[in-house]
Amino acid sequence: MNGWINFWGALLLVTLVIYAVLVIYVSIGGLSDIRKMLRSLSNKSRDGSEIE
Repeated sequence: MNGWINFWGALLLVTLVIYAVLVIYVSIGGLSDIRKMLRSLSNKSRDGSEIE
């Protein structure tokens, strides 16, 4: 019985680590995309032409 508890505990730990890494990766990518979007929006005027 103790072997199964160790197995499921290890599987849970590995799964949580993988999901944590995935959340960090997606968050960094999303923040980068939002920063690019805001930079792009700040360089455009209301009529759609770029400010020079």
